[in-house]
Amino acid sequence: MSSTDHLLDIQELPYLTEKESELLQNIFVGTLLVVLILFCVIGNLMVILAILIERDLRSRPQYYLIFSLAVADLFVGLVVTPLGAWITVAGGWNFGEALCDFWSSVDVLLCTASILHLVAIALDRYWSITDIYYVQNRTPKRITCMLIIIWFVSFLISVAPIFGWKDAMSTSRVLEEHVCLISQEISYQVFSTASAFYIPLIAIICIYFRIMKAAKKRFKRERDRKTVIRHGGNSLHTSIESNKFLKNDTKNDDKHINKKDSLPTIPVIIKEDNGEMSISKKSESNSSNEEDKSMVKISHFIESDDVNESFTKDRRNSRSSLPTIKTFFNPNNNGPKTSLKAINSGKFKFPKKIKRKRRSKEMNTESRRERKAWRTLAIITGTFLVCWTPFFLVSLYRPICGCKIPDIIEGITLWLGYLNSAINPIIYTVFSLDFRLAFQRILKRLCFIRGFP
Repeated sequence: MSSTDHLLDIQELPYLTEKESELLQNIFVGTLLVVLILFCVIGNLMVILAILIERDLRSRPQYYLIFSLAVADLFVGLVVTPLGAWITVAGGWNFGEALCDFWSSVDVLLCTASILHLVAIALDRYWSITDIYYVQNRTPKRITCMLIIIWFVSFLISVAPIFGWKDAMSTSRVLEEHVCLISQEISYQVFSTASAFYIPLIAIICIYFRIMKAAKKRFKRERDRKTVIRHGGNSLHTSIESNKFLKNDTKNDDKHINKKDSLPTIPVIIKEDNGEMSISKKSESNSSNEEDKSMVKISHFIESDDVNESFTKDRRNSRSSLPTIKTFFNPNNNGPKTSLKAINSGKFKFPKKIKRKRRSKEMNTESRRERKAWRTLAIITGTFLVCWTPFFLVSLYRPICGCKIPDIIEGITLWLGYLNSAINPIIYTVFSLDFRLAFQRILKRLCFIRGFP
């Protein structure tokens, strides 16, 4: 009986012999594995083509990491998994010791490189968020150095058994038991599993945790920044008319706007508190340094394109108890000016309805962004854990206990690890609009759709 009998616990069908039942199981398992291999090859090949063809992707150094990851996963699909599928279906290794050493070493090389690429990508994302100078310093040379380190460490781990770091039963296990495994020497397994998985696992979890903390701080800063009205990075300045000008008509009021001596320029800082908006102003008069506050009604927040736009369309539409604010451009100053016509000093309530509606919309947007960030990190980390943790637990447990692992556990844990190479092209590109558009263009070219530019 082949090892596929253990992979599928299917009751023998009536009117079928044992060999026919085994053949059906082998066909079913083999078909699943072929589909997985094709999925792995096509997915990673699409990523490689997208980066090679699209100039926008090719010119960004951070995508060198994605490209190298796709190359490693592509060779997992082309070199490692076909022989792995044969072992699973045939139930043993029949290609000799030399080819076993080569295949197992290539397996360790590519899978280790794939895992270490995930650590490098996490580090690149963390530095780009926390270090404002990193994006400028992220040169092709720097990324290339990271790739050299990744492949060099992977190479050292994979070739150690070839140069003698083997267990005593290695030859007999291949020739007599027809089982092809990497060196089962305990010291090597501790070294290889720690270097290829356990240390990278801890690093990935810590890095993505810190990325989420940094992202939350950034979201909070963006929310806080919206409570201060700014224009192009410069604080908004406001011109306040004194009460004596309120007796004049609107035409005379507009004349006073152009008089610097009657309209002192004061800085304005908006503070929101319990549904009210407070404007803190300081008079520039030599006779008084007293600071007072007024509450004003503002019809909308100032944006960068709103310099010459009136906050209120018509003074008659405003309540008599609320002042209005109008903005105008002062050619002698880079920032906008604002004319405030207040009936009297004191506090005026800010319209809670407008404020709450805007704040609710902004909070919903921020919450969606934060949930999306959490979901992305959870998918990346969760996929890595699910795919590789079982395999490396079994790999470390096998030489320590010295016992035979059931074939069904060997098969499932092995192919879960290979599955990660098929999933990586999805989780590391599907969240990128650039890659999605590149994939669409590639598919259109392959399908020869007319009218494609």
